[in-house]
Amino acid sequence: ELFLFFSIIIFVFIHLIFLGYVPFISAWNSLDYYKIAYFRQHIKEHDNILIHYISAFMIKGIIPFAVLYFSFANKKIFYFLIPFAIFYSIALMQKSLIVSMIIPTIVYALINKKYTAAVFYMFIAVFGVYVLVYATNPRMRASQAEIDIVMASSPYKEFYAHNFQSSEQGFLEASDAIYSRVFLTTGLVAGHWFNKIPNEFPYAKGCGYHFLAPLLGCNFDEYDYSRIIYKAVYVKETKMGFTGTVTVANFVYDFANFGYYGLVLSAFLLASLLNVINRFFGANHTWNISVNALYIFWLSSGALSTLLFSGGWLITLFLYSVFAPYLKAPYK
Repeated sequence: ELFLFFSIIIFVFIHLIFLGYVPFISAWNSLDYYKIAYFRQHIKEHDNILIHYISAFMIKGIIPFAVLYFSFANKKIFYFLIPFAIFYSIALMQKSLIVSMIIPTIVYALINKKYTAAVFYMFIAVFGVYVLVYATNPRMRASQAEIDIVMASSPYKEFYAHNFQSSEQGFLEASDAIYSRVFLTTGLVAGHWFNKIPNEFPYAKGCGYHFLAPLLGCNFDEYDYSRIIYKAVYVKETKMGFTGTVTVANFVYDFANFGYYGLVLSAFLLASLLNVINRFFGANHTWNISVNALYIFWLSSGALSTLLFSGGWLITLFLYSVFAPYLKAPYK
């Protein structure tokens, strides 16, 4: 338990020292919309490969598991870990991180009918998301005149237009942003893929899988459609120097490789994996659902192969196997 706890604490300090600053605080202190976007992008650009992957394992696998485990196994560690995990999630300026960090614990509390605790954990997630929306949107924190003054001296002023109007209704605007991201954006970006493949870009025929491309003799960069389609759709942002990805549901990646046959392949592979996982957890249905619900949710915006490896799914299953002897009896 102590090894798990201190490994998280130590890495968070190392990561922030390596970055040299806390991105969230820098964003909060800026009214330059584009500079804030660069703060977010700079996190990935500044990380070396080792830091990048350990951070991914931590935030997507190790921390969610640790928060869930300590929520009942060691309350003292749990109450210390929660604010630390929240701080790290917010510091990296990714709204999905604070939600994913707490989802397993919310699911576990609901299954065990701990509704008060579940509501409290939901509040933590929602509050964290609203804080990030507020910090990354200058128009929610300042008047239009204040923003105009800052943008007048910004290196990105040629891209700035008055369509970014200051808003007095911060809470409502943040709610609208969250609603759009959850219910609209996922389908919208999937539509970009279906519209452009194979009309503009050919089926990848296996070269669109990062792990498989070298075996097939392909250059993955030529078939990395998440980045290629980003450049095709977000032309203005690309001209400004922003780099990004258009991530989509798992089955869309398989479609991009094998067309409609890929949709059948996607369903078969996912069903096979879930069958193996069910056998792995056996009768412990509570932990099966609590641990895996997060990754099943993430399948709506990520490839299965990515979730298994850098997405932290496999390392979470490994942690479960290590800590299984210390867990409570299976929920019935």
